[in-house]
Amino acid sequence: MNKTRFLSVLFSFFLVACSKQPVPFQNYDNAQASIKALNAPIKETDNETIVSEKVILPFSTQYLTKRHRIYQRMQAMELTTEQTNQLNYLIIAERFPERYFSWPVQSNVLNNLLSKSPTDAQFTNAATWVKFTQDQLDSALQSNLKLNKVELGIMKDYVQSALSANYNSDDLKQQLKGFYNYLVNYKVRGSLGLRGLANGSEWYQSKLNYFSGTVYSPLQWVELLNEQIKTTTSTKPSLTYSQSHTVSFVSKFLKSTPIVQGLDWQTNYKILPSMASNASLNPSDKNLMLALMETDVGIHYHAWTLPQAKVNLIKRLSVTEDDAQYLVEDIILYPAQSFSFAQQIVSFK
Repeated sequence: MNKTRFLSVLFSFFLVACSKQPVPFQNYDNAQASIKALNAPIKETDNETIVSEKVILPFSTQYLTKRHRIYQRMQAMELTTEQTNQLNYLIIAERFPERYFSWPVQSNVLNNLLSKSPTDAQFTNAATWVKFTQDQLDSALQSNLKLNKVELGIMKDYVQSALSANYNSDDLKQQLKGFYNYLVNYKVRGSLGLRGLANGSEWYQSKLNYFSGTVYSPLQWVELLNEQIKTTTSTKPSLTYSQSHTVSFVSKFLKSTPIVQGLDWQTNYKILPSMASNASLNPSDKNLMLALMETDVGIHYHAWTLPQAKVNLIKRLSVTEDDAQYLVEDIILYPAQSFSFAQQIVSFK
């Protein structure tokens, strides 16, 4: 075979390989099970999966590749409109800098990687994970991507707790001590919200678009929300929550609404806009969600400080300072989720 023909055959083979369609999952349940297994260290759903010695560390190259392949396989499936919308939202999120923050502080990943009686393999995974997280934060700094002070505070608490546990692994102890010192000297970004990140405004816009089910800029949302708030009577909401942010406030608020299964660990594997559209809201609930949406835009677009955001919620809802602190932290960790109720509450022009 001459060189020209060899290259032609090789090129043809390459085209066939590249055009080969990913094999779709048999059904949506199988697809969800795959993403849950991959995300097990982030979102604890199956302890046997989490403690596996073959666990894929979150946001590693292997993790990102496998997650992308899962999304590709799902694109080859027949999905409902709601499922398609969430999948497209998650695919868009791949463009943004989430991968640099490999320890999502909504979850104690380190705890999830270690069982009650950790094996040597689990200690190795955990030590590798801590080093990887520090390396990723260092890489992020090169692109001017930094944690905010709420995220840093939660991460330091996790590491401090792990150091107090005094795990029987010299390597893990060494990594934890080094990482804690790194966090003590870490300089956070000035803004709590997503706008403080490179491409953060675009990232926030994608979240607003998905959860609200419509396309308005943050400034347009401010106008819409202000008009709605004028016609709403302020009432104090009845709040029930745990101090943990492992499940978002909106997900917990919808606990009595029929579940619509989803793919996003940050929504507790639910499709929140679909559930919110079926939720029964009294005037107090509507007032609460309006205040959360207003504060959400304030934090993630207008760069409100923590005290500013708390004052706004206390003024709008007559809640305690502790309640306001919890809600503000939740908005910081789960941007735009309250906009799931927009279609039910906001009068669009």
